[in-house]
Amino acid sequence: MISASILNSTEHKTGFTPSSRGKISQLTLRYAKRQGKTALTHSYFSYPWYSFPPLYLDNTGCATTFLTNPSGGFVAGDDLSLTATLEKNTHVLFTTPSATKIYRMLEQSATQSIDITVGPNAILEWMPDLTIPFAGSRFSQSINIRMNTGATVILWDAMAAGRVARGERWAFSQFDNQINILGSNGSQLHERYSLLPEIGTSCLTFEQWNYSGSLLLFNDQLSTTTWENLHAELASLFQEETHQVLAGVTETPLPGLAIKLLARSTPEMIMLFEKTWCIARKHLLKLDLPALRRY
Repeated sequence: MISASILNSTEHKTGFTPSSRGKISQLTLRYAKRQGKTALTHSYFSYPWYSFPPLYLDNTGCATTFLTNPSGGFVAGDDLSLTATLEKNTHVLFTTPSATKIYRMLEQSATQSIDITVGPNAILEWMPDLTIPFAGSRFSQSINIRMNTGATVILWDAMAAGRVARGERWAFSQFDNQINILGSNGSQLHERYSLLPEIGTSCLTFEQWNYSGSLLLFNDQLSTTTWENLHAELASLFQEETHQVLAGVTETPLPGLAIKLLARSTPEMIMLFEKTWCIARKHLLKLDLPALRRY
């Protein structure tokens, strides 16, 4: 269950105490429909957040917004928050130019809080690159989404076991993650996990898998047939995949689906994710994948 304190506050509920040496940073964004496309009508940011104007990668009016942290990643004591409001009928795709890096920390931790309100018939696509926790790092993230009637949410959240090529597999100190979704009718989804390999809490459940991700899909106005067709196509896709990936799909307490992906390599993860996102977009939005300009 999601408590009211989580849904109505941007305060972190992690138990971590950020260091005074880190940066406390806020990013506030508001979007509205203007002349057939989604426009950024308000923005505020403090370092290390940086806000660029949205890009329009196709003719749908979707505002593709790159979330940029010029500092290169999280260090001890960083406390970053994002608050975004998508007004009625808007469409925003949030992404990042590269992976989010969590650097080694001697004592303190870093935190990030995402708080997004999705207005009536608005569309939120949350598509950041994966998070890479370095050896000795401590990180906690919360993603809180409030949905109004007719809103669509396509949310991707993924992490690596660490800098695998450097032998830092499951070498971070702590990684906490929670996703809270509140539907328009009060129904809720709450996903939370905490990994503590440093103090002996094993990550054996991942076995050989180096990358894990969740893709969550929600909309309270789509027909049962639409969800059934989407579920069937995703299940068929996952049955065709090789031993390099593992995936599954299930229904959720909200009208929607939850997809879990595991992969041994980054290319395998990206390939399966993009196939899954493409199918979801086709059924939920009747749109093709955008050509994201990552550098």
